[in-house]
Amino acid sequence: MLLQEKMKTLKFSPNERIVLDFVLEKQELIDDYSTTMIAEETYTSPSILVRISKKLGFNGWNELKKAFLKEVDYLKTNFTDLDANTPFTEQDSMMNIASKITQIHIESAKDTLSLIHHDSLQKAVRLLSNSSEVKVFTISNLTFLGQEFVYKLRHIGKKADTNPTESMMYQEAVMTSANDCAICISYSGESASILETTNYLKMNKVPIIAITSIGENSLSRLADVTLHITTREKSYTKIAGFASLESISLILDILYSCLFSVSYDKNYDFKVKLAQRTETRQINNQIIKEDEQ
Repeated sequence: MLLQEKMKTLKFSPNERIVLDFVLEKQELIDDYSTTMIAEETYTSPSILVRISKKLGFNGWNELKKAFLKEVDYLKTNFTDLDANTPFTEQDSMMNIASKITQIHIESAKDTLSLIHHDSLQKAVRLLSNSSEVKVFTISNLTFLGQEFVYKLRHIGKKADTNPTESMMYQEAVMTSANDCAICISYSGESASILETTNYLKMNKVPIIAITSIGENSLSRLADVTLHITTREKSYTKIAGFASLESISLILDILYSCLFSVSYDKNYDFKVKLAQRTETRQINNQIIKEDEQ
């Protein structure tokens, strides 16, 4: 759940609600306000901001303000002229639709990159590198993205697997050891089957990488490291998950590429030799045809 959603939906006293409404109205301008200034503007006391901060899970106002401003900045960056839920209308021509969907992919990629933090990415890559096997847990159409990621890992000699059915996830999670690494993917971070799977993994002390939306959710609380994806789409009122699917795919490609770079020469040599032995085909297109060795 986004911080601003929590500020709107959690239960607060009448005076706390007045302060929160003021903060939500000011948005990024709240950066210029001290606790005393906010108290004067809302006819309350500075201590009320401490109480609000504690209710929202922060140690104090400065920590809450920093998180609030970070979220405001994210929500006002990228996607400024596009609605990720309904990027086109019935009046758009086919070429206009093609242009807008392309722009959705571009904006999603830029949005995803803005959410990646070096330390989180480094930790995730280290967990993958040190694992005996990588297991990807996800559901529905996201399983196709997991399968593509597993396909890439296997082509550099990394043992990896995913499960096409939800019923198999629980058994696989129970049989996963602390020497392995799990990637759990859920846009909302609240999928019941993914959370049950994650709890089985936690029981076995399996390192968990979560790929999920920004804000606080159950999956990110259970994970050892979280990589955030573009969070612009509603749960139901969208034409399709154009932005979120692009974002998840990009995160997985980045993880694969960073893992590849850990042993670049070794992985490149393994992949090329594997392809040469197993991917024979007749190619007439000179652009993609390999040079004769």
